[in-house]
Amino acid sequence: MSLSMMITTSNALADNAIGIVLGDPSGISGRASLDGQHSIEGALAYATGDHSGLHIHATYLWDRARTFAVQGGGPIEMYYGLGVRLINFNKGEHDGELAIGPRAPLGLLYNINNPDIEIFGELSVAVDLTPETDVDLDVGIGVRLRF
Repeated sequence: MSLSMMITTSNALADNAIGIVLGDPSGISGRASLDGQHSIEGALAYATGDHSGLHIHATYLWDRARTFAVQGGGPIEMYYGLGVRLINFNKGEHDGELAIGPRAPLGLLYNINNPDIEIFGELSVAVDLTPETDVDLDVGIGVRLRF
């Protein structure tokens, strides 16, 4: 049996998914579907660079905002969302302080069945409101196992 026959794609709806995200931040990522058009996504990760430290976020997503057909496979789905991000800074002038503020991601998701995984890429703008107002851009790619 060839690899292409073992891996199939579709526009699958899964209730939950957990996996990893790599980039800034990198860590554990999870998603819980609320219905066919919305989900809650979050991560427990570590951020690097100017905004380095423990990173936690939770986001309400509007799934399937747009779909792009892929020849020979399932669609790539665009999503966007609004949520909150917390970072416990571990360097610089705000070492030991907690930054909190809104985040707004835009991402692409591709579902594969057998095995049930989703591959995603995301770009997110975050605005820290404390300890001072600052804007940060988070970028990540990841894979999650759907169950």
